[in-house]
Order: sequence, then C-alpha cells, then structure tokens
Amino acid sequence: MSRTLSLGIAAFVAIAVTAHADPKQPTKLSDFPNGTWIGGETSHTWMVVTPPEAFNSSPPFEVSNVLYLNRCIGGCAVTGGTTNDARQHISTYITMGPHVVSEYKNNAGATGAAADAEWNAVVQCVKEIYSPFNIVVMDTPPSGTGNYTEAIIAGQSEDVGLSQQVGGVAPAHNGCEPNDNAMSYTFANNGYYFGDMQTRVWELCAVAGQESAHHFGLDHSFEYYDGTSACNDPMTYRTDCGGQRFFRNKAAKCGEDMVRTCFCGGLQNTHAKILGVFGEGPNKSLIPPPTAVVNSPMNGGTAIDQQVVAFQAGSKRGVERSELYLNGYKWAEVKGAAFGQNGQLNPSNYNTKFPAGVPNGVIDIQVKAYDDLGVATMSSTVTVTKGAPCANADACAKGQKCEAGKCFWDVPTGKLGDSCDYQQFCESNNCVMTENGGYCSQDCILGAMDACPMGFECVSAGAAGACLPADTGGGCCSAAGSDAFVIPGGLSLFVLGLVMRRRRTPAA
Repeated sequence: MSRTLSLGIAAFVAIAVTAHADPKQPTKLSDFPNGTWIGGETSHTWMVVTPPEAFNSSPPFEVSNVLYLNRCIGGCAVTGGTTNDARQHISTYITMGPHVVSEYKNNAGATGAAADAEWNAVVQCVKEIYSPFNIVVMDTPPSGTGNYTEAIIAGQSEDVGLSQQVGGVAPAHNGCEPNDNAMSYTFANNGYYFGDMQTRVWELCAVAGQESAHHFGLDHSFEYYDGTSACNDPMTYRTDCGGQRFFRNKAAKCGEDMVRTCFCGGLQNTHAKILGVFGEGPNKSLIPPPTAVVNSPMNGGTAIDQQVVAFQAGSKRGVERSELYLNGYKWAEVKGAAFGQNGQLNPSNYNTKFPAGVPNGVIDIQVKAYDDLGVATMSSTVTVTKGAPCANADACAKGQKCEAGKCFWDVPTGKLGDSCDYQQFCESNNCVMTENGGYCSQDCILGAMDACPMGFECVSAGAAGACLPADTGGGCCSAAGSDAFVIPGGLSLFVLGLVMRRRRTPAA
C-alpha cells in the first residue's frame, strides 16, 4: 500500500471487514463519509486525511488508561461530526449527523438481562487480553470529567450509515501515535457474528481488541518475523487459526492480505507497543502460568541413549516453547504446538529426546513451559538412571562434576564477552568460538540497529546472529566444542519498530 501523504498531518481509519463478510459484495468507498480516502475498492484498511485537531483531547494526546466497553443499553446516541470526542459521542468516520446505535444482542438475539451472561464473557475476554498492561477495562460509564477511550460493542454498521460489511471501525492518529478521548465501534449485531456462542465471544473480543488498540497506535499484523502466521493476535485479519487472541510479545510484519511496510516502520510487537504506552499492569496478567507435566519415563525407571521424554504443557495464552532439563541444565528446546481454529490445544502433547552425548548416571528430568510473555512453570521432577551412576567426573561431560551418581554443571557465571570453552559456562548458554578463542555470546538479529550492547557487534554464526566483542577479529563462528549439545535460546521477542541497517562483520 502506497502512502503519499505526510504522516505529520495524516491519520488512517482502520476498517475491520470480518472473515464472514460476503466477498461478492465488496465494500465501496461510496459507502463511507466524504473525504480523501487512500486505498483500493476492496481494501480492508484505508487512510483519510485527518488533522490532529480532529481529536478532542485535553491535554492533547495524553492517553487515559481507562477503556470503557459500552453495550448501548437502550441505544447509544452518537453523532457524525468534525472531531473525535468520546465524552460527547462524536466521531469523524461515520456519516454526518445524529444516529442511534442499537443495544447489544446476544447469540439468541436477546437484549437486556437475557444477554448479560454472554456480555460478561466478552468483557472478561477483553479484560484478559489487556491484563498485562496498566489499562482499566470497565463496562460502566467512567465517573468524573476525565478522558477515556470508548469501545462501543453493539448495534449494526448500518446504524451509523456504514456498509453492512464493516465489522468494526476506529481512528488512529498519525498512523502509529496513540490518541485519547475517541471511540471505536464493534458492530456486534451484524448478522455474520451470530453462530457458535464461544466463537462469537472470541470474535467480538478480538475485533473490540483490534479496534480499541488502534487508539493506542497499533497497526495490523500479518506474520511474525519467523514466517509463522500472526493469526493468534487481535491485530490480524488472518483466519488460519482461531480461539482467544492475545497481544503477542513477538515481532511481526504488518499487513492485511499480504505483507506491507508497517506505518511506524520496522516490525510491530503488539505487546511491546501497548506496554510502551501504558506500562505493566499491577497484576501482570489474569492468565495463569502454563502447566507442565512429564508423563514418561516413569519416576524410578531406567533411561537409554536418545531416551524419549513425553510431556504435556498448556496455557490459555498458548505455550510458546518448552525446555528439557536434565540435572538442572537445559539440554533441549521444543517449539509450541500449532494454533488451530480453537487456539492451541490446552494442554498439548509433546515428545523430545535426550540429545546425543548425555552421560550415564542418575538423571533428574524436568520440563519448563513458557508462554509468549516469558511466564514459565517448571514441572515436578522425574528421576531415572541411564547406565550406571557416575563414580567421578571422568564419566561426565566437559566441565561437569559428579555427585551422588549425577553428572551436572555448576550454575553458569560467564557474562557476555567472557572467555569460555564450553556452552554451559555462559549465563546465556551460548559460547561462540572464533580464531581468537571462545566468548560468551547472545543471539541477535543480523542487520538490526542496536542488535547488541555497546562494544559488541552482531555477526553471522550459522543460521543466526551472535553478539561478540567488536575487536575480536578473526574467523567466526562455531559452537564451543563437541560437548555443546544444547540448542541456544531463541531470539528476543521483545522487539518493536526495528530499523534495519547492515553491521560490520569481522573479516575471515
């Protein structure tokens, strides 16, 4: 999508056309209020020239952390006007003049008390997806005269003069800056939202999350930096997975039907973006930590080379990854299960093997499961014996000790840049060899600005990048020694708006 207007004066209005809309009836620009709209006839998202003064905020653009979910009991009187003002129920992106948004209907078409249970489920879902942030979600009108962000979840798009295909709409100042005292609409009574009740709650929650988050400066996400679908984030149009969607702590490329440049440039991490506006919530998250249970081998049993460890791990957010620990050390990492139409199976079943080179001895097996926020749970311990218990360190791997028949490494002490000759010495579990010796390193994204701390540079190390002291010189790179069995930790997911440039690589 090309952008010919200066972002200094332009804003875009994001129009969410749901997955259930009839593709034979594309939304026409003529269905919307007059203005200079940028985008194709069948685009899901347009920009419209909107000067900053069209947002009635006092003080300007200081964003309140109150998000008011309005079910429009008895109907909401709103007005299409020349400014965005939640306190006066005025919006610039609906047809001009007065309108009434009809009250929220549940899946059976009922309003009032009969719809309370379903409405409460939608409110709870929105509270959960915003719970990591310092945002107060309420469904009663805010008291006092202060600003707030309002999300109307009610009515039909035709109530405000928009096409019946519009599932939701919200303004976004300057394409990526947050705004205040403005409204978004999730048209809950549009026919395509009705069906399975659980799916309806998830869909309304996701659309309300997406439209309200446009107020906070978020763009649409299309796919994560690793090429996987962003279908589990509210900021997507993709429908290749479902379930409850959460703002993900994972860098993503932007787009609607395909990848395009993010309005803010670089990549978008939706969790990091909102965190940057509001900070961390007092409870961090309403979602409990993941669960993790080792199912086999059995406690007190025996193990063999390449022993298979079967375990279960689950989370309402989904499990991002799990780690296999043997005698307190991470030997392997397992990627989280794929997300299906009902989200990720909770719990999901996993299998992994002892990597080659695990020495004989008594072995304590544990599994640690993480969600995308880094919240983790360690399973209870299953103890097995592989071969004979060790008698001394000669039977163990490089750098290990032997006690009580167990081979183990001490707690790592190597800092970034320290000399090393085996992985397990480094706190990062990453010892990279160069012609000048081994250095404790950490993963980095090649070509990214500030990919490494000052004094270090990101160089190619196999399939990834590694931070090494800038003056190491020499050839690079390999993992340290034949005893380095562990899969290094993944790239940091806390990435937002990366500005890409090439960094110097040491000459070979």
